[in-house]
Amino acid sequence: MHNGYLEWLGRNQDGRVAFTAKMVRSVVDGVRNNLLDTDKLPGQLMPGIRSHAQISNLLILNWTAGAPADDSSATAFRSFVGGLVACAMRDLPDSMSQLTHANLAVAGLSLDQAMEHAMTNFRSRIPRPVFEPVRDGLFGCNNLVDHQSAMLLLTPGADYDLPAIDGAPVAVVPTRNLFYLTGSASRAGLASALDLAQGANQMPWYCSSALLQWDGRRWIEAELTGDLAMRQRELKQRQLADEYARQKERLDQYHQSKGQDIYVSGQMVFRPKDSPELFSVTSLGSGTTGTFLPHADRLTFVKQIVDPQTGLAYGPPADAADVAWPDAMAIAGHLFEPVPYIHPPRLRALGFPAEDIWARLKTVAR
Repeated sequence: MHNGYLEWLGRNQDGRVAFTAKMVRSVVDGVRNNLLDTDKLPGQLMPGIRSHAQISNLLILNWTAGAPADDSSATAFRSFVGGLVACAMRDLPDSMSQLTHANLAVAGLSLDQAMEHAMTNFRSRIPRPVFEPVRDGLFGCNNLVDHQSAMLLLTPGADYDLPAIDGAPVAVVPTRNLFYLTGSASRAGLASALDLAQGANQMPWYCSSALLQWDGRRWIEAELTGDLAMRQRELKQRQLADEYARQKERLDQYHQSKGQDIYVSGQMVFRPKDSPELFSVTSLGSGTTGTFLPHADRLTFVKQIVDPQTGLAYGPPADAADVAWPDAMAIAGHLFEPVPYIHPPRLRALGFPAEDIWARLKTVAR
């Protein structure tokens, strides 16, 4: 509904009416086709490239709705590149849905088999991709509509003609229905690609803010240089912080629905006064158990003053140790365990550093 509302906002009155009608039809589709027809399913499959974070958040929503707290209701996928995954989609006239492990089991298909059907359908049904100039050195394609992001599963220059780019293909896929290409040697095109990636997470049907470069065999994350490299690093840091914030919201809802008192820590991004570089930080307070921590550049351990009667912290902290993440894991990594199934990854705190560990942390603290 969030994606649909954002797309509805961007349309004129006639477009809003048409989109609302399609949304209603998609609900009817879901009701009428809530059971898989295993005979028809191979012909309904199409490939999808989606954000791993989006896939994970959908799983957490399933948990909140009552699904088991494992990956049995998760979308079946394989990792791709740049925080993206490839999955098989069930494509109906007015709706699309991601197939779960359970769906594939009912259909008697492995993920590889499902993806093979999906790619066969994709290649036979999609129109020829058409690129149009957007800005200097940047070209856009949107004539594949909701299947635009799946172009990443094709070979550029072989499965479709490349526009007049300068250098190796560099792609930006901000949403599932937008695909942009520039060349690795086009500074203007790369700068424009970064501009588009900057606002990707505010678009409906968000996919990725990563810049991906074709190395002749596969897509890899592009490595920009100079001031563009700094912009790229900052974009990745802010995007990760945003993904953690959205994940925290979903986890808080899930824990509340189960009556679980688990603190989900956020990731904050700062720019020091004496440096142009951003860094991320999260914190762990004493007196808490089971805190979910995001990965960050720095981890601040906070010794809190805890009221023995209420178990609540009060007043200013008694002490703190602000430590680089690698140092924190090297010294106190035994106090954490991975939280399974979710992305971006988190660690569960099993306790707070004892005095001997605290002393070691203080020696490397900033």
